[in-house]
Amino acid sequence: MEIWLIFILAGLTAGFLAGLLGIGGGFVVVPVLVWALPLAGIPQNEVVHSAIGTSLLCICITALSSTKAHHNKHAVDWRLFKVIVPGLIIGSILGAALASLLNSTVLITIFVSGALLTACYLLSGHTPKAHPNQNQWPYVSYGVLTGTISSLIGIGGGSVLVPFLIYRGKKVVQAVGTAAACGFPIALFGAIGYGFSGWKQVETAYASGYLYWPAFAGIVIFSSLSAPWGAKVAHFIAEKRLKQLFALFLFFTSGQILYSHWS
Repeated sequence: MEIWLIFILAGLTAGFLAGLLGIGGGFVVVPVLVWALPLAGIPQNEVVHSAIGTSLLCICITALSSTKAHHNKHAVDWRLFKVIVPGLIIGSILGAALASLLNSTVLITIFVSGALLTACYLLSGHTPKAHPNQNQWPYVSYGVLTGTISSLIGIGGGSVLVPFLIYRGKKVVQAVGTAAACGFPIALFGAIGYGFSGWKQVETAYASGYLYWPAFAGIVIFSSLSAPWGAKVAHFIAEKRLKQLFALFLFFTSGQILYSHWS
């Protein structure tokens, strides 16, 4: 019962912060699962892979919900989505395959590096200038990069993709909406990859490879309940302040992960 309470609290926290900060939740879910999964009996050498795989599985659901909301506001460029998605799928599969070859320490290093880079970028206040270009190959190649990074660290890819789309000339609203839609194929094919790569290595009950279903159920159900509350609170806080809060959160969780792993 205690572990279910942890998953429920993780879902409530991830959902609230997703609504508050406009993130897919991976930077919230992965650190919580790294801490919680050993309490559920997951062997230590499988914890990080299972945390990332399960995070991607959760993002499959949250990305659909987010995409619907952005689509209703006409903020998703579906033509551009069709151009990017082949690269995203290739990258997601590559990222999951690469993760299966890496040990937990390397994966944690990659995750923390991604979190810290994102935090520094948010604090910098940098807004990329638009450089419109009709050539499709940059979108495809950047899609591969986005899918690979996102699958490696268990995120939806928005923090990687949004600055690029703004750089290529999209308005911020459409960049965010299109990146939200791109989060679904990234998460789906990344999660499938983690499921297959861990199929023979993982013998834990209620797990399919590196996908741990109890954590998925607890997090997805309760994150969907708390996300609207986070979105409401966000309207009362300035965007700059939200970015600063998220950056501080990333610094804190990165420190916690490093401390728990190396202590």
